[in-house]
Amino acid sequence: MKKWPLFVLCVFGNIFCFSNLYGQRVHALAPGILVDSILKTKPGASKMALDPITQHLFYCSSDGKIYEVFEAIGSDSLRFTASQHGLTRLQGLCFLDSTMYLAGNLWYATTGIGLIVKGKLQANGTRVWTTIVSTEAYPTSSSTGDHGFTALNVDPTHQFLFFSGGSRTSFGEVETNNGNYPGMREQALTSKIYRVPIDAENLYWPNDSTFLNASGYVFAEGTRNAYDMAWNAQDHLFAVDNAGERDDPEELNWIQQGHHYGFPWRIGGNANPLMNPTYNASQDPLINHLNGAYLAGHFAADPNFLPIPSGIQFTEPLLHYGQAADYFRDETTGHVIHASEVDTFMRTFTAHRSPLGLIIDRDSLMMGVYKGKSFVMSFMPGGDSTGFTPLSPWGSPCPFVDSSRELVMMDIQYDDVLADYTIHSANVATGFYLPVDVEQIGNTLYVIENNGVLWKLDFPVGTTEPPICYAAGLIVYPNPFSTSCSVYYPNPSNESRVIRLYTSNGQLAFESEGFIDSTYELLKASIAKGSYTLVLQAGEEILARQKVIIY
Repeated sequence: MKKWPLFVLCVFGNIFCFSNLYGQRVHALAPGILVDSILKTKPGASKMALDPITQHLFYCSSDGKIYEVFEAIGSDSLRFTASQHGLTRLQGLCFLDSTMYLAGNLWYATTGIGLIVKGKLQANGTRVWTTIVSTEAYPTSSSTGDHGFTALNVDPTHQFLFFSGGSRTSFGEVETNNGNYPGMREQALTSKIYRVPIDAENLYWPNDSTFLNASGYVFAEGTRNAYDMAWNAQDHLFAVDNAGERDDPEELNWIQQGHHYGFPWRIGGNANPLMNPTYNASQDPLINHLNGAYLAGHFAADPNFLPIPSGIQFTEPLLHYGQAADYFRDETTGHVIHASEVDTFMRTFTAHRSPLGLIIDRDSLMMGVYKGKSFVMSFMPGGDSTGFTPLSPWGSPCPFVDSSRELVMMDIQYDDVLADYTIHSANVATGFYLPVDVEQIGNTLYVIENNGVLWKLDFPVGTTEPPICYAAGLIVYPNPFSTSCSVYYPNPSNESRVIRLYTSNGQLAFESEGFIDSTYELLKASIAKGSYTLVLQAGEEILARQKVIIY
């Protein structure tokens, strides 16, 4: 029997959670995952990375403090502060060999300086700090749109540093910073992915589009808040990107050189409605009337909204087929729809989940069905059908229905027909509080919370079959498909079965030979493109049915 791709998990079977000092609020949703707590983190934790020399985890807080973790004794120790490296807002941390790299900003009341620095390790354990990039002071907005520099990452060739310059607005609106910058929106230094040589030092960047476009340092544009990035086995770069105050999906993007990802004209696969001269926010089903941006009047037809630059072709977020983090609000009816339950997709995650930490098992260090998969954290708490909860930090909108704050596993696969990647997903752990980052060490994932606990999740060793919940019934993957798909339904009694495909008008389009395996490989062969009802039958008994799409 073929292995079933691990995108379908359920609350089933042997679920473990170690008793620990910080309670048992985090628990696994898949069999065999062991959960433990390491230590209570310091307030404001923002990023985490493994030091390849000491094999110790380090994490930083947003105010510039950097801590070394001693897992064996469950403690951490302050190693560096902003007074040493210069970043008063620290949102990026990574290592290459013994050198530590940091990304962030030096913030003032109305301006911010983007900074990328490195700390070279000395024999006595101290570090000598050197500036890689320092920007001109550029205007901040003093709003939730101020995202700064983050997502620091070394490319697989060890030749370049990649990092994100976040937006200063939530959705391209005017942000004056209390009247200091009349009419100001985004800036030359914002909403971009940058690449610089790993050995670069003392680069100075003015807040000037002409300079940046000619410099060769701009790798991609149109990202809002690409908070974390990761590389897959094919050396392709991916980034999670947070959407704004409207109920637009959060994004996962394949970051390619020279591409534009839409912000502020497109967010989560949707057009920005502020560009519409007849836009009425009170009639917009994707606007939560409880959120601060709406109450402040920021959602309104904007005749001065920047026109789309000529000749630009936007790259859309990846298609996500579920089953986790895949709720969207219908733009016509306002109804919340679970994409995987109606056999459709969305771009990419449930609105307002705030995806932060991203890990891809590019070296296939995880075992069994988890090998080569990807994982993402989400920061915000889930709300009700309106996307509102009083537990929301800063009064921001929350995911509707979706519980969020989970560790979501993703199967990210390249589709030759689409010439793009697609996603299938499942929740593997839940109960986190303000999770901001995830780090992989072999077959183990570490999750750090902003003001909570550092968690350790040990994944099963030698798993050969996915943890299937028998009550889940029929599973078809991938769906839609272009060449073949696997049809799974448990068969403990080894009874003979057949699979039939029916058109929308009830005509039989395909009938298999009898088979007894739990998994059947359905080949497109001569079946025409279209939408079908798949029926699994044993004798006269219909066991299960599901809509399938062939393209």
